[in-house]
Amino acid sequence: MKNFINSLTNEPIIDVIVSGYVDSESPSVFHPMYGRVYFIFNNMKFEVCIDDFGFIHANSVTEIEIWFDLDEDDKFSLMSIYAQLFKTEQEITVVSVTNQSESFGILTLNYREGLIDRHLCLDPHNFFGFTFL
Repeated sequence: MKNFINSLTNEPIIDVIVSGYVDSESPSVFHPMYGRVYFIFNNMKFEVCIDDFGFIHANSVTEIEIWFDLDEDDKFSLMSIYAQLFKTEQEITVVSVTNQSESFGILTLNYREGLIDRHLCLDPHNFFGFTFL
């Protein structure tokens, strides 16, 4: 988690990705699997997930790989959720990160978009439901 927090506060976030699948029915529909989200920086990627005990983990990964069972006729896919998370497509600056290092503790990103201060909370109670303050 320390490397992830360090990256958040010192590197620009290039994108935030959720993996999922596109079903084979027509019209094709993307189904996001929010159990894991991926923060993309210039030189690294972090997979962010919660464990069975409610702790948030951030693991460095080289590639985003399939992590769930997929029907034969469905296709693994990725989708950017950067604009949904940060309410902008512009670059944001993370000012600070608060991590409650306890079971079901909330990870809060305090960030700035231009002159506007905002907060994003990753809340394990909501299985990565996103709370905007």
